[in-house]
Amino acid sequence: MKILGDKKLQDKIKELLTEKPTLRDNDNKLVANIWWECLGGYADSLSAYDLLKKLADGKLPSSDGITRCRRKLQEKNINLRGELWHKRHNLQEQVLLELNQIKG
Repeated sequence: MKILGDKKLQDKIKELLTEKPTLRDNDNKLVANIWWECLGGYADSLSAYDLLKKLADGKLPSSDGITRCRRKLQEKNINLRGELWHKRHNLQEQVLLELNQIKG
């Protein structure tokens, strides 16, 4: 089983976000893809117990770490942002305008 280091993890996440745009908006799929990569050819033969044990023993990157890295990459690189990112930020501008109208 191969374990991804921090820098390699960031590179792998960037690669996946570039090659598979659907992962930009779906953290669960992104995490599943990263874990699949980490497990290499062993993923098919692992039981759920073994998978959870590897996760609990720190042999797989945490889902929090993966999603944190994804957010940081998307913050710095607009080409890696998904559709939901743009929708959220468009709504943010609208909400701020409404709040300013209420406040003023």
